Amino acid sequence: VARGELIVIFGAGLGPESGAAGALDSTGMLANLLSGAEVRFDGVPAPMFYAQFGQLNVQVPYTVAGNAVTHVQALYQGRPSGSLDLAVVDAAPALFPGVVNPDGSPNSEIAPTALGSIVTFYATGEGLTNGPNVSGQAAAVPYPSPLLPVTLTVAGFPAQILYAGSAPGAVGLLQVNARVPAGFIPTGPVAAELTVGSAVAPRLTIWLK
Repeated sequence: VARGELIVIFGAGLGPESGAAGALDSTGMLANLLSGAEVRFDGVPAPMFYAQFGQLNVQVPYTVAGNAVTHVQALYQGRPSGSLDLAVVDAAPALFPGVVNPDGSPNSEIAPTALGSIVTFYATGEGLTNGPNVSGQAAAVPYPSPLLPVTLTVAGFPAQILYAGSAPGAVGLLQVNARVPAGFIPTGPVAAELTVGSAVAPRLTIWLK
């Protein structure tokens, strides 16, 4: 895991039978306790996005920075429900499937984007930023950028990155606005590949026309 990364924990007895969604409070912070469910990294409570019997969605606290391993413990109603140790890395990027076309539509086979157009990607796992790095805090101006360099390829060709920083109003979400390469590249389904530092995210398919 990387500092500030969004992760999903699966198991049993992790939270309430019915799912509960976290929400930002009036100060723009996400709570660390949700419907009795809690996750701690080296004893530090993690911001909670979602809690349900078999699934917890949380943000890895920035406090794991500098550690080689973090001890993760899940609790429900104050009782331990599971634990494990995870390696800590500088970056562990992953792209979300919701790529946005210039007109705001979701990129898909029926709504491909043109060569040379600007599309928006969302990711997590970029690690430390040049901002305050406060766990559970929604991004506000000036929006932080990752400390590690960010690059993106589409169909194996470098894309021009116009913005790579925290998604406005979101917690732990990296937004990348990039211009799709033009010229002699294939159309149809192609692979987009995000790299943060030396860590490469799993490839994501986008559609070009």
